[in-house]
Amino acid sequence: MGRKSVSRKRKAITRRTNKWLGELLLAIQQEDLETLTIDDIARLAGKSKSTIYEYFESKEDILLAACKTRTDQLFASIVEVSQRGLSPLELYPQLIEILAQGTVDITISFLQGIKSHYPQVWAVIDDFTDQFVALLKHHYESGIAEGLYNPVSVELLGHIDKLFIIQVVTNPAIFSDEKYALSSLVKDYLNLRLMGLLKREGEAGLRTQD
Repeated sequence: MGRKSVSRKRKAITRRTNKWLGELLLAIQQEDLETLTIDDIARLAGKSKSTIYEYFESKEDILLAACKTRTDQLFASIVEVSQRGLSPLELYPQLIEILAQGTVDITISFLQGIKSHYPQVWAVIDDFTDQFVALLKHHYESGIAEGLYNPVSVELLGHIDKLFIIQVVTNPAIFSDEKYALSSLVKDYLNLRLMGLLKREGEAGLRTQD
């Protein structure tokens, strides 16, 4: 049997810890999350189990920290660009690009596995989705107020956006790694959303920027 965690005070996560958590997140993408063990994580991270247990109590804790590190970094980038005072037509393409780049190395099967087997970790992704959708709703409201977007229900758009990420992308009967890349799905969906929102004058403005 493998070495078990003991109840003790853990070390604080440092910048160096976050670095190998980020590397672990990439290495773990093709693993079967249902059968994943601490031994697997130690092997993929290139760390001893004793080192891992200095910071984490369980594999759930490790996955949670790895996912939270990524979502925090991604949302910080989204907030930063949102605070530049850009017009809706300048901001939206940048939001699309940031989210697409932030998910380029994440697989659909990884999200599906997290949702199925690690509810506490999935809650981190769910919280990130809520934050991003709230930001999108504010963006939609701004675009409508400026006459760039068609006047539609922002609440409805927000619910559809969340359902796409939480229910549609993570449904293995609809999407799989063999046919789709997560970053491409995100980019295509948000581009379709933009095309549906834009008034004809807005489309002309978007083409002018291109």
